[in-house]
Amino acid sequence: MVAMRDQRQQSNKGYADVANALLDDIRSGKYPPERAFPSLTAIMRRFGVTRVTAARAVDELRRRGAVSTKSGSGSRVRNRSIGLILPGLAYSEVFQPILARLSALCRRNGYSLIFGGAFSGTPEECAREASDLAVSLVEQHVSGVILQPVTRCDGAAESNRAIVSTFTEAHIPVVLIDYDIALSSGRSDYDMVGINNFEAGRQMGAHLLERGARRIAFLVHPNASASVALRYAGVAAAVAAAPTPAKQKPKAPHKKAPLPCEVFRLDAEPDDAHAVGSALRRNRPDAFVCGNDKVAARLHQTLSALGRRVPDDIMLAGFDDIQIARAMTPQLTTMHQPCEDIATTAFRALLERIANPALPPRDIFLSAPLVARESTARR
Repeated sequence: MVAMRDQRQQSNKGYADVANALLDDIRSGKYPPERAFPSLTAIMRRFGVTRVTAARAVDELRRRGAVSTKSGSGSRVRNRSIGLILPGLAYSEVFQPILARLSALCRRNGYSLIFGGAFSGTPEECAREASDLAVSLVEQHVSGVILQPVTRCDGAAESNRAIVSTFTEAHIPVVLIDYDIALSSGRSDYDMVGINNFEAGRQMGAHLLERGARRIAFLVHPNASASVALRYAGVAAAVAAAPTPAKQKPKAPHKKAPLPCEVFRLDAEPDDAHAVGSALRRNRPDAFVCGNDKVAARLHQTLSALGRRVPDDIMLAGFDDIQIARAMTPQLTTMHQPCEDIATTAFRALLERIANPALPPRDIFLSAPLVARESTARR
């Protein structure tokens, strides 16, 4: 009687129940990665279900990224691990919460996280380390990879193409974070998760114009990341959209005509006093924008050494909203990076890509709110 009752209970199982039981077996190590998975016939016998139910259970496991199926060779357990590559020079306070959230998400969903950082002293060495890490992750049969593209070095585009090709040839899905690998040649074939850097720059430009800035300098230091170019373009777009004096309503006779809005790009290190001083004399900016908060903090010191006060003489803004932005005096106006949301969204996008490799490539942009502080508060 007991045996008959157990058999009836198994036969009443739905495909989701069967899939959950098999997933528990996978997590316990009963079915090792890259080994043959039970056939539909074996699943039918074990759980007392129909072939349709067994097939739907396997489809559910495939959707969750637990198994892969190849025509003629049956199903195999995927290596439930996810690779993460953050090139060393970009690994900063911004990416620490990304790493922490990804680790938590992997644990919660039965994955292990294999983190690869490239920490060499030069961008070129970091690019080579990132390429070596890609080969290592392929050898470890990871289920998927989250990658921040290589930047700040000659040949970065070629390095990125080589890295993603390593994964593509091994049929390992990739999700990019922060920016795409094909900024100048159209859209790549990979999902990208991050903020809309152009829109963030446009919002920052609009904020400075609203605060009274007319001549905005955007400092781009030599090791700037690829996203900085988009931020600069966004600021420039905001300035280009500002009304010209001819379009504005006439002022009272005793008031001066408003100056036209302009934006200047300064390619220099933020602590290069000579270059910054020359820009101050030549372009007479009333606001500086930097590609990130660390650069803005260094520029603040240079401006102070040149006798310029922030914000009384010149406004100053950055991007990312890291701790230094709040520690500065005055506190720095910036755009907030939603790091934990980026990690969550990238993880979910990767699971979707693992379950359905045929999805079209997607750009997933998250909101980057403006954080207005004292550095743009004109008295």
